[in-house]
Amino acid sequence: MSDNLKLWNAVERTDPAHVKPITGKAYSGSSPKPYYLIQKATETFGPCGIGWGFVIAEERIEEGAGGERMSIAKVRVWYKWNGERGEVEHVGGTPFSGTRASGKSFNDEDAPKKSVTDALVKALSMIGFAGDIFMGRYDDSKYVNEIRREIAEEHRAAVTEDTPKT
Repeated sequence: MSDNLKLWNAVERTDPAHVKPITGKAYSGSSPKPYYLIQKATETFGPCGIGWGFVIAEERIEEGAGGERMSIAKVRVWYKWNGERGEVEHVGGTPFSGTRASGKSFNDEDAPKKSVTDALVKALSMIGFAGDIFMGRYDDSKYVNEIRREIAEEHRAAVTEDTPKT
């Protein structure tokens, strides 16, 4: 294993219990639950704000086709790894207002927050978090079943280690 991939390999595997299907989009797939990635970043780097963190570099609303408005956020994630500071940046977007296919208008007051979360997940993926999802491995049910089996075995081993001997 290349030292360049050490961090990636440490964080790319995603527990299926923390994966959700993508809904409400023109495409299908799987997405990691954002707070799972936050927990994994904390496990890997230390507490948020000390070992890693993020800055909202930009937020804006853009006009789209048909009067739709999009909330756009750019997030910069920083982290400490092997005594060095790293930084990655990514963009996320969420419909803020527009018209649904049914013809009914909508406004999403949480769109800015969702855009920040989307950008955070994408930025963390740039350093390997949930790499198995973003590389398409979650499209293979055999891969997902193998991960489920591995995680169940790890859980059983941890429970056995923590069980007091009498």
